[in-house]
Amino acid sequence: MKKIPLLLLLASVGCAANAPLPPAATPPLIDALVRKTEAAVARAPVTAAVPAPPVQKVSALSAPQPGVEPRGSAPSCHLDAPKDSPAGFYSGDEWPKGEVVLTFDDGPHPSITPKVLDLLQKHHFPATFFLVGHNIRRDTYRLVQRMIAEGHTLGSHTYNHDVGMAKRGITERSVEYIRGQHETTRILIEIALLARSDDDFDRMFERVFQKKSGTYLSASSLRTDWRAFAERHAQILSERGYSQEHRPYALVYSRPPAGTPYLGMSDAPHKVLYETALSRAKLINVMWSGESGDADQQRKHDYGFLTGNLRRFSQKGGVILIHDYIRHDALKSALERMDKDGNVNVVPIEKAVTDRFGCGAEDVWATLRAPEKPEAVALSR
Repeated sequence: MKKIPLLLLLASVGCAANAPLPPAATPPLIDALVRKTEAAVARAPVTAAVPAPPVQKVSALSAPQPGVEPRGSAPSCHLDAPKDSPAGFYSGDEWPKGEVVLTFDDGPHPSITPKVLDLLQKHHFPATFFLVGHNIRRDTYRLVQRMIAEGHTLGSHTYNHDVGMAKRGITERSVEYIRGQHETTRILIEIALLARSDDDFDRMFERVFQKKSGTYLSASSLRTDWRAFAERHAQILSERGYSQEHRPYALVYSRPPAGTPYLGMSDAPHKVLYETALSRAKLINVMWSGESGDADQQRKHDYGFLTGNLRRFSQKGGVILIHDYIRHDALKSALERMDKDGNVNVVPIEKAVTDRFGCGAEDVWATLRAPEKPEAVALSR
């Protein structure tokens, strides 16, 4: 049932002249990922994870990808997003019955996330993990590496899970703050994938953010300093053999905390605010069609409630929202049921992108443009 996601290397940042880290070879994990990407193109769906040996580093941008025209051809994407929304997935989307994309929010957590990964590995189910940047630390970065090594996809759930970030003033400052949330998380994901040891993670963190590893970054720093973070990070990438065209990982998916500004009482101006930042960061928005209910404070421990929701929404099809902290036995039971149900097919988000937009995530990313802003919602400084 499992289809291994493609690794798309797309992001771009500038370079800065900082004191270089000691030169080092590319981590075996990254080289193995490139081989997984190439192998996934020709491989039919498999029923077990296949480890890939380290190979010579190459750019995955040159590898053919299912559903994507060869580079040099004009992208054939049709970005049929709802009116006033960026490209992505939303609650009202139509889905093939029983086709499911599993997504997990708010990790990585040092003791909870491994249990989720163990269950997914048992059933050979691909998933997308929307990570909170601040949770990527010296005690969790190996979980980020494990997610990729086991065929999962990563997305940004912002740096600090600020559910009110899209409710700020309609200003350029607010756009920069929202973008800084995602760009900082992008950097932390790449640091996690590059790290060869706890000390190596700490050195990169401290060089990029100019603070002790694990330090919480303030909202004002996210807004004003993210470009400086990106410049220092780009220097590290260059020293380790990467470039703008060849990145450790392409972050192309994002999810707003609590679904704001797409749920609740959000108004059009605040949607424009958020979408302007999202488009500048070139991220695909991923909402959900159904959820486990594990965020319901009254019923988050209700086994029947959780398993019932997961059964119903998996049979219906679509993107399912789950949190890493979901009751473990409920998730275990739900995944077992999905595995046994011949009418449920768990697929990677990359397949859903190709089916929805007529091309792969790389060309969707390349086609994204900043949204048109209504005249009445001009951003002020």
